[in-house]
Amino acid sequence: GAMGAFQSGSPAERNRFDRVVRIPTPTPLPVGDINAYLILPRSGSDSLTLIDTGVKSPEAFEALRQGFKAVGFSLEQVDRLLLTHAHLDHFGQARRIQELSGATVYASRAEAERMTGYWSPSAQRDEVTLAWFQRWGVPDDILRSDGGMREMARRYLDPIEVDVILEDGERVEAEDFCLEAIWTPGHCEGHLVFYERDLRLLFSGDHLLTDISPVPLLVFPKQPDQPRPKSLARFMDSLERVEALECRLTFPSHGDVIRDHREIIAGYRLHHEKRKLQMLRALERGPMTPFQLGRRLFPKHYRRETFLVMSEVVGHLDLLLDEGAVALESEAGVERVVLLRATREAAP
Repeated sequence: GAMGAFQSGSPAERNRFDRVVRIPTPTPLPVGDINAYLILPRSGSDSLTLIDTGVKSPEAFEALRQGFKAVGFSLEQVDRLLLTHAHLDHFGQARRIQELSGATVYASRAEAERMTGYWSPSAQRDEVTLAWFQRWGVPDDILRSDGGMREMARRYLDPIEVDVILEDGERVEAEDFCLEAIWTPGHCEGHLVFYERDLRLLFSGDHLLTDISPVPLLVFPKQPDQPRPKSLARFMDSLERVEALECRLTFPSHGDVIRDHREIIAGYRLHHEKRKLQMLRALERGPMTPFQLGRRLFPKHYRRETFLVMSEVVGHLDLLLDEGAVALESEAGVERVVLLRATREAAP
């Protein structure tokens, strides 16, 4: 119809879901490509909506430009730019698009704050963060290194001022598409997914992914005496919110389109149960610091990706502590995790 025809099986067609176009762009991160999503206008209009952007690099910019071109539009025509969260693969080139197009940029409050600088979760090494890491038994040499993430942030993102702060449940009208911002803390504090209720379409950011389960990243309070938000517990709560939605198609930031979001969510729950069991089994040999647990579970990654590994371990510890399966004992300011119940009866 008016949307233009593609030769069968061309990349443009494989990435086209009626008015939604998926544009994968390359990133320097282990996760690989990130999907930006372009919502095409009603015929006869050139009012474009883009969700997420990719990193700031010539390759990512070119891939985005070509993706627009394949459907007959240009980046200058973007009216609305919706950002799911403040990780560099999601908003790295937002400022360039904002400058080219004059688009209105939307994000949640917590994430918009972080977009004004070169923030990267894995590069966080302030006093509060270091104190928590020390408490968890992370050795000094590993504590100080951020695995090059600060450098990467400087190179692959432009800070940006967000125009419109979206609160939970607020809607962005994009012609006849109505995108509802749903707050889904977990992977990061202010993560938003965008939901089109009538069409039953979900843009899930990093909350639901196709082949990987997102790591709910550690969040540290600004002051030492404030409680630490429990990222994995919040992620599990957010899964329930999203599970309740009717979704014909879910468009994730990484990987292929999701046809059954509830099946993905069930898979995540299973994954987290297995991870908890794995930790309990490791503790059968005796108490360990959270860092020692991380080293045992992720021998290949604990040194280079300490932040991710500690996020994974501490997130599951939070759940096990809540369930009364483990306790913490503190010695000379370092915590050790003690097993309180045998894992035999918990085995599936």
